[in-house]
Amino acid sequence: MSLNSKFTVLITGNIKMPPSSKHRSHNIIATDKFTDILMLIETTRFDLILLDLAADYPDEPAPGQLRTPCLPSLEEIPKTAESGLGRHRYVKLISFIKNPFGINNNTPIIAVMNPAEKLQEESQHPIEFDDLVTKPITEERLNKIIGSWQTKALALDYIQIILSRTKNNRPLTLTIFKKLFEELPLQIVDIKKALEDKHYALAQEITHKLNGSASFCGLSDIQRSASDLEKDLLANKHADINQRFLTLEQYTLNLTCLQHAILTNLGKC
Repeated sequence: MSLNSKFTVLITGNIKMPPSSKHRSHNIIATDKFTDILMLIETTRFDLILLDLAADYPDEPAPGQLRTPCLPSLEEIPKTAESGLGRHRYVKLISFIKNPFGINNNTPIIAVMNPAEKLQEESQHPIEFDDLVTKPITEERLNKIIGSWQTKALALDYIQIILSRTKNNRPLTLTIFKKLFEELPLQIVDIKKALEDKHYALAQEITHKLNGSASFCGLSDIQRSASDLEKDLLANKHADINQRFLTLEQYTLNLTCLQHAILTNLGKC
């Protein structure tokens, strides 16, 4: 997902949506119609898909309407009485989502099951889900699920930004992030104190250093807000500096609150 875009989630099947499941940072689309799901998967780039394994998925298209061919491993699954119509249809959905040429082929998929159900043997379930949860999906659980995956997605976006600067050198990228997480919070504190004390020259000096670090790392939001603050300080435009600082502080917080997720991911290198 883009750093400045909403986290878009597709919820399929018979998952009952909480009445007030809205949040500024994510957008939820829910449907139980097979053809609607296919259309959405084909036309909308999702950041997360919750797939109800127990749903019947009515309104299935006629043979040939599903244009994307099933993956070979999925075609091998027999349609027996035990597998059920619902299973046959969600297998089709998986094959459609994982189409290598589709816009959602890398989208994480969470399997949602009824509490009484159990997965069959692994040989009968060749699909690898990114996570598995059981119903009911309350508003609190839904927000936690989305929040967790949104954090992972944002962390990966930031990692990719600096990986592009280091030519995919993960150890160097890890070192850079450790340095950023050490320096940025201290610089924000020092800028804030300098502004409160009206030591504008000192605030400009610290902001300049932060601006340079963000520019070097390709952190455009932080760099742009630091540049705006620095320009106002140099031009003695003190009327807007508090708002400029708050913007810089927020963009910096957006990064530093992902410290654990970023360092954990890069620590695997």
